Amino acid sequence: MRARWSTTYDAAMAQGPVPADDVRDRILDAATQCLLESGLDARLHAAIAERAGLSRPTLYKYVGDQTAILDAVRDREIEAFFTAAVPLLSSTDDLRTGLVDAVVFVVEYGRQHMLLQKALREHPELILPALTTESGPLVDRIHGMFAEQLERALAAVDADLDTRVVVEWIYRIIVSLITTPSGPHTESPEQLREYIDGLVRLAGIVAATPVRR
Repeated sequence: MRARWSTTYDAAMAQGPVPADDVRDRILDAATQCLLESGLDARLHAAIAERAGLSRPTLYKYVGDQTAILDAVRDREIEAFFTAAVPLLSSTDDLRTGLVDAVVFVVEYGRQHMLLQKALREHPELILPALTTESGPLVDRIHGMFAEQLERALAAVDADLDTRVVVEWIYRIIVSLITTPSGPHTESPEQLREYIDGLVRLAGIVAATPVRR
């Protein structure tokens, strides 16, 4: 997490143009820290501006009001979960190994993410819709990340499965494991890996079983 900015936006602009992405990141970094300290239901717009060293009009210009800032923080953090897992799944054509590694990594990441866990404990109504009923665009984006590699892996094992369906299945497992308490079979990383590996093996058995007419 970045420290509080010591200069104002106006002072920075006086020294030269500031990239819009840098200003936006600066606002979201400050917002994340404020949310961790004060919670999701606090009035934070002024506090975010102060921590970021920006005026409130600048916050509105680059991100929006507090609701827009909360949405932007949420979207940035959710995307980070899955972006971090791309190299794991893309590094091998072994579908089973790649899936297990990626799912375990993302679930552990989510379980240890302080802001996400705070939101789930204190205001699930603000975060769960983004992960469940409103997750269609996010699942589509994840499918775009993994589709090519999944197609190769599925072809290698002669599995006639839609890659979009596979991604949605993986996504639902991840969200379930992150948003519900750890059970006796998924508490430690080792147990979680064994659990996910079992699900992947089961899915492979089901996919390979001929359908009786």
